[in-house]
Amino acid sequence: MPVEQVQTLIIGGGQAGLAMSHRLKQRGLAHLVLERHRIAERWRSERWDGLRFQFPNWSMRLPDFPFPHTDPDGFATSGDILDFISAYAAFVAPPIRCGVAVTSLRCRDGASGFVAETSDGVIEADNVVVATGPYQRPIIPALLRDDATVFEVHASRYTNPDQLPSGAVLVIGSGASGAQIAEELLCAGRRVYLSLGRPAHPPAAPIPRARSDLVVERHGYRPNPGGSARTTAIAAGDNRRLWRPHHRLPPLRR
Repeated sequence: MPVEQVQTLIIGGGQAGLAMSHRLKQRGLAHLVLERHRIAERWRSERWDGLRFQFPNWSMRLPDFPFPHTDPDGFATSGDILDFISAYAAFVAPPIRCGVAVTSLRCRDGASGFVAETSDGVIEADNVVVATGPYQRPIIPALLRDDATVFEVHASRYTNPDQLPSGAVLVIGSGASGAQIAEELLCAGRRVYLSLGRPAHPPAAPIPRARSDLVVERHGYRPNPGGSARTTAIAAGDNRRLWRPHHRLPPLRR
């Protein structure tokens, strides 16, 4: 099978890959985009039902393509973001192949450039842009893996409170996903424990009309000496630093 040659290979068909394709097209530079699933796949299959984007609408835009909105201080849903990226893909019209996974990438032997092994054959490129996003491997603490009584799910597979069995919930990780899921569960009437990698510090000034920047701003933290058995654990991080069992806040309460 002949080896395909391209000037620039872009790996990933999300917003970063699309933006790079747009800039290369503007400069008349030949390139190819490979996406292992569908455009914006993670926004299609790895977001929970009630997600709100962590930045306000006024701050969102892609190159030459602003985010359409009627409320600049509002927060977009995952469906809004998917529609936005899909519309941007139609605007850019990139040379993209979906359903093609890159399985390995190496330097050319004795020459400049790269060799990409893909599910559709070998591609050699003078330049490669890896636009797959920073967090690829979900981290679930090993401490709970042997406890069959605990239901575990990573944030990328969490959908809504009804997905979880009854009882309290431990949310591991206090980033945007962890804080927002903790608030959603709290509003659904669950007892929520939020485990942090390091002490959290609320911002000096709240973002105008913010919905859920930090759970502490809306609900606060109160001691709960008794508590109930924790029956569910949600890992909401991709970085092992999020898991430090000795740093715990008291359970969240209304």
